[in-house]
Amino acid sequence: MRVTGWVLLVAAVALAVVLLVGLALAVLRLRRLRADDDIPDVPAHDPGPEGTRRDLRAVGAQRPGQPVSGVLPRDLAAPAGGLALLQLSSQFCAECRASRSVLTDVASEHPGVTVREIDVAVRPELVRLLGIRRTPTTLVVDPAGVELARTVGVPRRSDLLGTLAPLRRTG
Repeated sequence: MRVTGWVLLVAAVALAVVLLVGLALAVLRLRRLRADDDIPDVPAHDPGPEGTRRDLRAVGAQRPGQPVSGVLPRDLAAPAGGLALLQLSSQFCAECRASRSVLTDVASEHPGVTVREIDVAVRPELVRLLGIRRTPTTLVVDPAGVELARTVGVPRRSDLLGTLAPLRRTG
């Protein structure tokens, strides 16, 4: 092979490398743009179909002692006249199993209190909109879908009972 042939070969390989790197960068940028457009821009008064992402309301900053931080999709709300303990968990979370046990135990002793577990991998929009930073996170939710209280980590039974006591309706 002559020098001219080697020069053309090197130039062709360099061009191929540049094109592949450019294609890879374009794909990464497209994925980021799609991730940012995950939730469509819709007016606040248009909740969309029940249980969909459009049914979520953005949640403001959570401060301890603030009773209401946002509205959840209707499919996650508590049954009429009751409360729901909504646990956001992940498949490989060891603490999530312990938390589930505490929640199930408390709910079994209190009529009208139900437990719902949501895998954050299945409903990632909840992670961002509710500001979930760690699993397990447990929300106490009323029938309107309003978050009344939040616990991060495995809740202590006594703390959970203390949180539920003023919220439960009697009679």
